Amino acid sequence: MNDQAPLPARTLDSCVACGGARLKPLPLLYEFRGSFPLVECDDCGLRFLRVQPAAEGLAALYSAAYFESDFRCGRSEVAYSCEEPFRAENTSLLEAFERLGPRGRFLELGSAGGWLLKHARERGWQAQGVEFSADATERARALGLEVFQGDLLAAALPAESFDLVYMGDVLEHVPDCLAVLVEAARLLKTGGHLYLRGPITTNSLARRLALALYGALGRTIVLREPPYHLWEFTPGPLEHLFASAGLGVITARQSKIPPGRAHGEKSALQRLAMGAVDVLNLPLTRLLNAAGDRIVMVGRKSA
Repeated sequence: MNDQAPLPARTLDSCVACGGARLKPLPLLYEFRGSFPLVECDDCGLRFLRVQPAAEGLAALYSAAYFESDFRCGRSEVAYSCEEPFRAENTSLLEAFERLGPRGRFLELGSAGGWLLKHARERGWQAQGVEFSADATERARALGLEVFQGDLLAAALPAESFDLVYMGDVLEHVPDCLAVLVEAARLLKTGGHLYLRGPITTNSLARRLALALYGALGRTIVLREPPYHLWEFTPGPLEHLFASAGLGVITARQSKIPPGRAHGEKSALQRLAMGAVDVLNLPLTRLLNAAGDRIVMVGRKSA
C-alpha cells in the first residue's frame, strides 16, 4: 500500500452502461492509496472498478510525472515530451482516419502534449483537443494548438461540429464512459466517425486464465499500482456502449501485444507463464480476431 494519504474515492452501486445492480466481484483489485476492486455487471458484462478515484483523486493521478513514465501503461520506451518517436505512429493513424473519409474537423479526446494534433494539422486537418491534465494542456498550447483543459462534457462544444472524434487509450480512464460516448456522438456530424483505440486487457488468454484460477482458489490478483483504468472493457460490452450512444460499429479489430516484458510487479514464474500463454495467444488473435488485449473500434453516426 502506498504510504501517501488515501485517494478521495467514490463507490458505484450500479452499472453506468445498463443500470444493473447485480455486480459480481472479480478476483482483481488495485492497491494504491486505497483499495479498488474489480466487478462485472451480471446484466451487460461491463467490468469496472466498483470503488473509483473521485475527481480530486483523478487530478492527483494525472500529474506531469504520468506523461513521463506511466502513460500507455508504462509500456512506452520514451517520454511523451519527445516528438519524433511518435511521428510514424501518428502518420499511420492519420492515414487510417483518411481512409474513412476526407480530411475535415478532428477532435482528439485525451490529447496529452499535442503531437497527434500537430501532425494532423500539418496534413490539413482542422484539429483541436480536450485534455484533463493541466500540465499536458500547457505543453500542447505552447505548440499553438487549441486544447480545452478539463473533461469533454465541461468543454460544451457545438453539436455536429466534427467529422471525426478520436480516443486513444482514453475511455478506460474517464469517470463515466457512457456519458463520454454519448457526448462524442452529439459532437459528430451525421456520417461522422468515432475512432477508439485502447486496452481490453482482461480479454486476453493469460488474464482470463488468471482470473479463473485465482477465483477458483479464492485468491485475489493485487495490482500495486495507480488505478488508472476505471473500466476494463471487453469487445461485447464495448460494442453495447457504442450502440447505446447511437454509434453503429463498422470496425472491431483486436490485436495482441507481443510476448515480452510483463507490465507490473510479477514473480519470475508468473512472467514465464504469461509469456508462454502469450506465444499461443498472438496467432489466435491474428487469425480469429479473438482473445486480444487491445482493440480498434470505429463507430459511425447515422441520421
